[in-house]
Order: sequence, then C-alpha cells, then structure tokens
Amino acid sequence: PLQALLYSVVLHRYLRWRLPGYDPSIHLGGVLYLFVRGMCGAATPVVDGHPAGVFSWAPPAALVIAMSELLDA
Repeated sequence: PLQALLYSVVLHRYLRWRLPGYDPSIHLGGVLYLFVRGMCGAATPVVDGHPAGVFSWAPPAALVIAMSELLDA
C-alpha cells in the first residue's frame, strides 16, 4: 500500500502540472498490482471476492493530496 500511495502521489503531481482542469477526485484512479506467480489462469482461487495474486486499491483523493503536501514540507 505504501508503494501504491507514493506512485499515486507522483501521478497526482504530474497530472496537476500537465492536465488543465485537473481534479483528483475525478482524474485519479485506483491501483492494481498483478503478481504472476500467485495467478494460475482460470483456476486462480478467489478469496473474499478478490483473485489470488491481485492487489487492488483506490486510495482516497484526500489521502493522496495530504501525502503530497506532507512530502512538500
């Protein structure tokens, strides 16, 4: 989660700089990490609705903004 949050902060800063009318709550998406060793095709087990080997998270825009401001300090 920390790596995903840091990458989201970097993307936030880039989009803020490059995209006119940028709004983090609209333009930021979630994160997916696919761990190939944990996946086995159609037979991949699903635990609590999530396939094994897949990490997904959509950090809240407020968290990304707060982390960006913290790193600016």
